[in-house]
Amino acid sequence: MVRRIAFFLFFPLLTFAQILPNLGGQRVGISALTFLRIDPSPRSVGMAGAAVALKGDPFAAYWNAGALTHTLYFTMGASHTFWIAGLDYSYVAFAAPWRNSHRLGMQAQFLSSGPIERRTEFQSTGTGEYFTATYWAAGPVYAYEFSDRFSAGGSFKLVREQLDFFQATTWLVDVGFLYQTDVRDFRFGVAVHNFGPNSRLRVRRSKKDQAPEVSIGSYPAPTLFALGAAIKAFESGSHRIDAALQPNHPNDNAENLRYGLEYSYAGLLFIRAGQ
Repeated sequence: MVRRIAFFLFFPLLTFAQILPNLGGQRVGISALTFLRIDPSPRSVGMAGAAVALKGDPFAAYWNAGALTHTLYFTMGASHTFWIAGLDYSYVAFAAPWRNSHRLGMQAQFLSSGPIERRTEFQSTGTGEYFTATYWAAGPVYAYEFSDRFSAGGSFKLVREQLDFFQATTWLVDVGFLYQTDVRDFRFGVAVHNFGPNSRLRVRRSKKDQAPEVSIGSYPAPTLFALGAAIKAFESGSHRIDAALQPNHPNDNAENLRYGLEYSYAGLLFIRAGQ
């Protein structure tokens, strides 16, 4: 029965992704606030981002808040990444049980460029002045366990972008749910990331006299609709292998399929791979 459900849920999306693979090229570059796509979870990165149906750690606050109900105690996670082009990216999240079936938490993510030397068409080697680009998002996370098999959750994020003379502020929400069966720990998850209004860069009040006169449009956030499935593929003694599959439908790129494997020994040693 579980196999039939998984087939009917995933087959239409996979077929659509194969028939229309080139349509995503028409959407590339249409979104703003793309720092929200940076994956903060070491576990998820090791499995190529196939994380919507994973459970058991605080980084579920990023991928699927519904999975937070599988954390039984206060839990906290943090990561720091030296991103491309000298950027620094940090993420922190925590969650705690409340009245048995509820989980409350917070998450925050921050990206900074560090000082960048200003250049103009007449001073291409630099003017001696510096500015920074900073991006952050933060907000509460909530999850509720409807039964021992089904849970759902969501998060609200206040998002801020600041680039020299300009800044943008908006809000976004994430929602997700997780369904778990008793057949080989099979889990099915759905998540929608970064749903909300468009953002527009505006001149900062303190910089109005210095900012150039430019017209900047409004752009959507990098919204993502993701389906995910995970299963215990093998278990013997202290050895366990989990497999995960996740089709993604982003609003600013082509549909794509992620899949990953995780080997664990006694819950202490982990080896992960994915594509």
